[in-house]
Amino acid sequence: MLWLAGISVAIATRTVSDWVLVVAAASLVVGIAAGLLGWRAYRRGSEVWAAFLCALPISPVLLSLVVLGVTYL
Repeated sequence: MLWLAGISVAIATRTVSDWVLVVAAASLVVGIAAGLLGWRAYRRGSEVWAAFLCALPISPVLLSLVVLGVTYL
């Protein structure tokens, strides 16, 4: 939900490229952090939390890549 709000604000401004980069970078950082936490939970043996944390960043990261592609290509 935060990703969608960030991209909406980014598109509404005149400096789209700057805000899209900021939102995409934040999305990637949160995605990496969630992936690392998921891996840590998996190593501890908590498969439910590991599955949740590893799947959590998939859509924001993919959507950020799509927005970056549409913006810069």
